[in-house]
Amino acid sequence: MDEFQSGRSRIERKRQEEEQARRTSTHRRIEQQADERMRIDAPQQPNHRYVEDGPTLTSRPVQQNHRGSQKRTGTGIGGRLFTLVRKSAKQVGTIMAERTRSNRRKSRRSEEAVPDETRQGALKKQPVEKKKRRFKTKVFGLLLVLLIGFILFASQPFTFLLIGSDARPGESLRGSRSDSLSVMQFVPLSRTIQLTSIPRDTYTPISCEDGKKDKITHAFAFGGEECTQNAVSELLDVDIDSKIVISFDSFIGLIDQIGGIDLVSTGTFSEQDASGKANQYAFQKGKEYHMDGAMALAYSRHRKTDNDGARANRQSEVIQAVATHLLKPTGWTKISSAHAYMKEAMSLDISFRQMATAGLALALMSEREHLEIDVVSDRLNGIFYDFPDEKALTQLREKLQTTFYGVLAND
Repeated sequence: MDEFQSGRSRIERKRQEEEQARRTSTHRRIEQQADERMRIDAPQQPNHRYVEDGPTLTSRPVQQNHRGSQKRTGTGIGGRLFTLVRKSAKQVGTIMAERTRSNRRKSRRSEEAVPDETRQGALKKQPVEKKKRRFKTKVFGLLLVLLIGFILFASQPFTFLLIGSDARPGESLRGSRSDSLSVMQFVPLSRTIQLTSIPRDTYTPISCEDGKKDKITHAFAFGGEECTQNAVSELLDVDIDSKIVISFDSFIGLIDQIGGIDLVSTGTFSEQDASGKANQYAFQKGKEYHMDGAMALAYSRHRKTDNDGARANRQSEVIQAVATHLLKPTGWTKISSAHAYMKEAMSLDISFRQMATAGLALALMSEREHLEIDVVSDRLNGIFYDFPDEKALTQLREKLQTTFYGVLAND
């Protein structure tokens, strides 16, 4: 019995000792966990280990166990926040990566659908190019219509009469005679400018003298420019569309107003000035001159060394030089003032269509053809006349005829 009691008390003691050890172990573990929480929640201070190095101490950071710090960080409040942020960043990164992969897949599909980027760009630009091409076509078509309309408007031949009066500077035109007569015919579609010179002593009917035949130069003295126009129209059997009367004063004034003309002399001669002073101007064949009004007048009125035909040709050269000067970009600003001057001082009678016809003929670099009335000089009742050759006059009239659509009939 005693042995049983002693054995029981040993078992009891052993049980109590184990219970006591378990309690001690549990209490010790709880204390360790509390210390651990306090250590994590406390502000981190850098740990240094100081090593004595001579007279000074240098600090050396203690290397921490990275794996252990991660475990400790995840147990406190700050650790949980850090973990939450890290997870959120990871989720955002995952979403962005997925979007990037999706965009790449779309790009690959588009490249597979249109492998040729150059062709794709050309297809995209095709509507723009087509629109530009359509616009250019419309502009070209409009310009073509305007050009055709202008050509049709200015294609009808235009006949122009130049009457040069022999009135000296300061003298009135009334009672003066026509010193020179020329008919200029502009035919743009034939690219021809025909100049017909009429000798001043040509024997022909004068309408304002009741059809009486006389020198054509007297027509201006008897009936002025209208009588002269009718006489020339009847002589050449052609309608005169416009006319201009040029005196010495108006001729000089026109050339000076436009700033002079550039002209190459077609002959070698000397000529008097407007007042009658001899040998004031000298000209050499083939030499170019810049002529003012007085010099151009001397050049155009000379006839002593040749004939009326040569003088008429020089006058047409001066007229063409004036037109060429005005058609230059530097002369455009003077067209309006020159036209006003000729209308006032030279009795210019010309319409806008006629100006367009003359301008078109000059712009087309038309060939200038000089025609003359063949005459036989003889006396009648003691007076000197130039009698036209009827056969040659008929041929000349045929050369001046044009068709209904605006070209020369004899082309």
